[in-house]
Amino acid sequence: MSRTILFLSAETFRAHIIGRSGESVVREFGNDADGREQFSIMLERHRHPLLMLVDVIEEDFQLETVPHLFGSNRRALIERKFEQYYRTTPFRQATLIKRQSDGRRDDEYVFSALTNPQRISPWLEILHSRHVPLAGIYSVPNISGALLKGIKTEHVLLLTWEKHAGLRQTYFHEQRLHFSRLISLNGEGNLIDAISNETPRTRQYLKSLSLPPAGETLDVYILCHPDDAVPLQSKLENERDLIYHYLDLNEIARRHKFKHVFVDSDSTPLLLEQLARKTPRAHYGNAEHTHFYLLWQMRRVLYMLAGGVALAGMLWSALAFWQGEHYARDAEPIMQQTQSLRAQTQSIQRQFSNGSVPAADMKAAVLLARALNLYSHPPREILYELSAVLEDFPRISVGRLAWRASAADAPPSPYPAQVITLDGAVSGFGASHRSSLEYLEHFQQALVQHGYSVSATALPLDITSKGSISGLGNSEAAQGQFTLKIIWRHPS
Repeated sequence: MSRTILFLSAETFRAHIIGRSGESVVREFGNDADGREQFSIMLERHRHPLLMLVDVIEEDFQLETVPHLFGSNRRALIERKFEQYYRTTPFRQATLIKRQSDGRRDDEYVFSALTNPQRISPWLEILHSRHVPLAGIYSVPNISGALLKGIKTEHVLLLTWEKHAGLRQTYFHEQRLHFSRLISLNGEGNLIDAISNETPRTRQYLKSLSLPPAGETLDVYILCHPDDAVPLQSKLENERDLIYHYLDLNEIARRHKFKHVFVDSDSTPLLLEQLARKTPRAHYGNAEHTHFYLLWQMRRVLYMLAGGVALAGMLWSALAFWQGEHYARDAEPIMQQTQSLRAQTQSIQRQFSNGSVPAADMKAAVLLARALNLYSHPPREILYELSAVLEDFPRISVGRLAWRASAADAPPSPYPAQVITLDGAVSGFGASHRSSLEYLEHFQQALVQHGYSVSATALPLDITSKGSISGLGNSEAAQGQFTLKIIWRHPS
């Protein structure tokens, strides 16, 4: 995607459209009604974010030491300084240089502003009317510090020449911007004379600010073409506290991986490329200027979220499809089995239809079978509760168990009763006759609670008034043998 940077200088306003391969298309617009109309037409189909780079004389810098504050107090202090220095312009910013290491440890700030808003506002109004997203408003001094990467000198005066603006002199202390001034030039031939004449003036101004402090060296770095470096070296002489350095534009471009080939000392393409690649956070634009850029960012976030949701939906659909295929493969044997059972059922139904037994006879047979079931019960139904009671009485051992149907014992049930004869023994009877008899009595009561009718046919020792004094034989009594008659009746 191509990038567009608007470059506003003292005399011109240009749009630099930089392609992916680095080539640049430049469109210039005059500072009149026709130029603004042409600019508005260019923006009709432009919906990508723009950057604005400004290089004008009307840029002011103020060094200020302020108390170290936080949050709303700091914002209020900065706002008061803006009102003090730059009341008439909205294009202003405050840059923290450093915090002092001694005393109250105050903050050192550079307050700067574009003091001629009428030069910028008409172009911004066109951008706003077209709803074009503007990412920020930057100045050449604010972005030129990146060109000093790798230079460890403490006090630097950087000189750059922009063909359509002039000679820019920017002072950095420990790679932090402190001051900048622009000298307007007309034509390339005045560059060498302007550098030799204006550099001493800038040096005198810096001395009035004690920059750099007495005894320290000011290093002047001149960004130029090698053809201009030779005459400059012949005119500029190093001094004890002033040293000149010459930076080859093409070498700096290669260092920053910029493919442009410079034929003169115009550093505008390098500055534009630097801004396009690495945009500083601080700039002169406020929330009103960047309103549509914020909307553009929010729209991108929403598109990304929508894309993420769509991708998640596709993945979920693919997973559901895979699971469906897996389930279909698992269900195939079941479907085959179902079809087989259905075929068998249909075959049986066809046999029913060909049968010679009348439906009334079949109904009578079914009713008769149901009635017979009431007269003959399976052993499990008869003995289930008895087994449960025996589980609770481990001292009862079963010797013989027999049952038979008995109509005589059926009442009050209309169906025959099942008479169970249980021959068993109580373990440990010889040790305690009384407790063993009580244990056997509890066993009989438990059977009654589970729906049985119980009567004792023979006990190990009959102590009732109806019993015989002799009872069972001594050997049988010692073993605790007994016989119970247990009657099970149909629950209905």
